[in-house]
Amino acid sequence: MSFRSAFSNVGETKPNFWTLHLLGWSFYVLIFTIEYAAFNPYAIKTYYLILLPLLFSGLIGGLLTWPLRFIYRHLSKRAPLHVFVVIIAICMLIAVIWTPIKNLLLLYFFDHVTLYDLYLGNQPENFQVAELFLTVTYSFFMIMVWSCLYFGINYHFKLLNEKQLHLEAIRLSHVAQIKMLRYQINPHFLFNTLNAISTLVLRGDKSTANGMLARLATFLRFSLDNDPEQKIRLYDELKALMLYLDIEKTRFAERLNVKFNVELAAEKLLVPSLLLQPLVENSIKYAIAQMEANGVIEISAKVYNNLLHLTVADNGPNADSIPISSAQLLIESQRGGVGLKNVVERLQVLYAENHQFSIYQNTYSGCVVNIVLPMELPE
Repeated sequence: MSFRSAFSNVGETKPNFWTLHLLGWSFYVLIFTIEYAAFNPYAIKTYYLILLPLLFSGLIGGLLTWPLRFIYRHLSKRAPLHVFVVIIAICMLIAVIWTPIKNLLLLYFFDHVTLYDLYLGNQPENFQVAELFLTVTYSFFMIMVWSCLYFGINYHFKLLNEKQLHLEAIRLSHVAQIKMLRYQINPHFLFNTLNAISTLVLRGDKSTANGMLARLATFLRFSLDNDPEQKIRLYDELKALMLYLDIEKTRFAERLNVKFNVELAAEKLLVPSLLLQPLVENSIKYAIAQMEANGVIEISAKVYNNLLHLTVADNGPNADSIPISSAQLLIESQRGGVGLKNVVERLQVLYAENHQFSIYQNTYSGCVVNIVLPMELPE
């Protein structure tokens, strides 16, 4: 799986404000209608006496809170204490406006008293104007709930967006690192190959030089056509390796012998492109190039315990000291030039701790590089 596919589904679509706004106030009407019906035995006969006031109350509450979204937008960059004070003041102001309207609606539906009647003095017995502001704290609480939901929902999706941007930045950083490491291979290999071609030309062996140039062009085309971020089947990786080996066999002739021991099940699995080439190049540089004849490189791939085991071994002269882990290799490898270090870093970027890399001396002579990767099949 590529980094692109891993991070493509992180974000979530933020719901429309009006959808949440209408659902919230509809829920307010529904909850208090159910509450009234549950505690009033005559609710079925007089349902309209509470439903209609609640409907109008919810409508007015929605109209009063709608402008808050524009006010709250400008508070996001203010100091937390300033935001808190403004929210408290605004919620109290709306509660003072909303509460008497709700109580006037109740007076109208239950006692048939309008605001004009109150102005004329035609009010119920023992009625006081202060009663219009009863439950103002309850109204304040409702507006605070609306405000908290507004900030909470916006903060949630803002956090998701920032997380997505952060993951995207990590992805781009990983991709850039992978490409940088992959593209380090070509100049290193290209220098050796062009140097060999130059030698063939100076010797007058133009036919061999032309053949080597053609194989080099094919290998480089494969390298450029494959995205370093994508993984390829081991079968295709081995085909690319054969192109490279054809070039090297021109240089070393009978000094270089290559053996393949690859299971069919392993050929289908995915590996980073141009993973094996630096390992083989390392064996050629430190083993085959140091031998006068009978140099052997053995490449094997097998599946064991649901893991892909890749091995590149040679029969070259042993180094005095060969590190056994990737961490040691990066610090003190005497046989690990750019190629091996490049492989170690690419594996670390692509698989983190979900892989194994080791290099050790062969039983009799030479060096063995072993890589263990998780099994990945093409989609």
